[in-house]
Amino acid sequence: MQSNHAAQRLMRFLDGYFVRYVVIAAYAYFFLIILSEVVQRYFFSHSTTWGEMTARYAFVYFAYLAMAEAFRHDEHIRIDLIPNRLGPTAAKVLETYIDLLCVFIAVIVIWYSIQLMQIQQMANIRMHALPVNMSWAQLALPLGWVVMIIRIGQRLARRFGGQTASEPMGQTKEQRTF
Repeated sequence: MQSNHAAQRLMRFLDGYFVRYVVIAAYAYFFLIILSEVVQRYFFSHSTTWGEMTARYAFVYFAYLAMAEAFRHDEHIRIDLIPNRLGPTAAKVLETYIDLLCVFIAVIVIWYSIQLMQIQQMANIRMHALPVNMSWAQLALPLGWVVMIIRIGQRLARRFGGQTASEPMGQTKEQRTF
């Protein structure tokens, strides 16, 4: 009972503003840093080495978390020619199969990215422009894919629980945040 309550709290946390604000903050950061770098380079003939690098990693975080949000709303890029030509039951089976393949790929990516992060921690590999361990930049991969697995789980629950794609797990229409 306690783990079910904790899982519901986690879903409310993720379905709330958390991922949305992280995506917005990452986008704003890399936009402002790149704008600053362009102004510095063209008007002052100077730029920082850390600016471009941190903007690049902010973009990576943005991309992976935005990918998970696209899965949340079923708005990701996909080819739906075959599922649209199948009956409802066959389409549901095919989409479930595709979701399970995505989970399999996500588990592989998470496994290898965690191994890479461990190597970077043990070898104390630092970013070339900042005294920060490179594993902090690599954290975007497992974080984004874990959130995506959660979103796929929500989609499977919607598919077999009768909710529509626009209704996040555990939320009524009035509680939606995105």
